[in-house]
Amino acid sequence: MRRSTRAVMVVALAISAVLASQSVAYAGGPSVSGGGVVDGPLGTTSQLGFNASPSGGQFLCVMAGRSGGFPFGPWASVQQMHVAGPVDAGSLSFSGGVASFSGTATIHVVGKTASGEVMTATLTNVPYTSRQTAGGAGAATHRLEVILPDIGPRAFPSDGRAPLRSGRITIRE
Repeated sequence: MRRSTRAVMVVALAISAVLASQSVAYAGGPSVSGGGVVDGPLGTTSQLGFNASPSGGQFLCVMAGRSGGFPFGPWASVQQMHVAGPVDAGSLSFSGGVASFSGTATIHVVGKTASGEVMTATLTNVPYTSRQTAGGAGAATHRLEVILPDIGPRAFPSDGRAPLRSGRITIRE
């Protein structure tokens, strides 16, 4: 019983810290924050969370490919991809209802090559840009762009911005 109580307290404190940091970002001026499940074709749905202000922030996107995954660089089929990194100070911008920010991420990928071999890799110092519109499920949108060494630019989704299936994105200009 003590362990479960302690675990609940740790989780509650972590959530409180995240909410407090979001409140500070809101009070400090322009910001974009949010998260949720980003809709996409079967195999490319992702979960994301971020908080960006003029002074920086954090970004996290997890793509767990189901039913075959998706092609990415040397992988014919990605089963898991984790993109995380700080938001560069001064990179937050707004234009036409779209908020964008950039930074440098670490990307962990697990997938299969064209020959069927499982290939796991960690790519560091990968430039990324995140673009989003505000709202809740069905209204907010997100797009992640990365520039991979020896491969070049890659966008998720490749054809615009994907809607949030659940969650919320808040933009304060």
